[in-house]
Amino acid sequence: MSLRKWMKLFGMTILIGAIVTVVGSVCIQLFNPDFRNVEASGWLSYVLMMALIGMTFGAFAHMGFFAYMMLNYIARSVIRRPYYWVAIQGFLALFVLFEIAYWTYDSSFPAMTFWLTPLALLAGSALVAWIKVGQTSPGAWIPTLFFMIAITTVETIPAFRTGDISSLLYQLIPLFVCNGYQIMQLHKILGQPVESQQPAVSPSK
Repeated sequence: MSLRKWMKLFGMTILIGAIVTVVGSVCIQLFNPDFRNVEASGWLSYVLMMALIGMTFGAFAHMGFFAYMMLNYIARSVIRRPYYWVAIQGFLALFVLFEIAYWTYDSSFPAMTFWLTPLALLAGSALVAWIKVGQTSPGAWIPTLFFMIAITTVETIPAFRTGDISSLLYQLIPLFVCNGYQIMQLHKILGQPVESQQPAVSPSK
């Protein structure tokens, strides 16, 4: 990966983070009675603040993306049989989903959060993985699911600790979208032909 490609990926990631955060937060605040009578200057300040927060989410997602790339590289070097590493990723993805249910069950979150959040995260991750497989190879299924579920959840841990559903949505959705964009761009940035990719070793495969 060249420096130019890395800068483009980073720039687009923080831009997407800003856009998603602004759009999502404004949509939520439109239903807030306290914001209905706010002047234009107040809305402008709010949008700018959300854009900066969204850029921070994008940068955080970018750090998580490269952290996973390093983890994947080390794991593939240590574990000689690729399907072992794939199996570990599949197990960890399922574990994280159950962990989310455990964190949110009988907590300050709304009652349905403990089953709706893991289900929504799994459905969204499966959609990203399905598109990824269509552009690369079947071996991308589990690594993509692991990245979208486990890495996104790790990045969202501070929001899970708040017990506030709005804070969770504010952080989880932008991070998920940023991670989805990055994983979909990986094989394009690396410039690897689909037919030459080995299955089931990394999300770029």
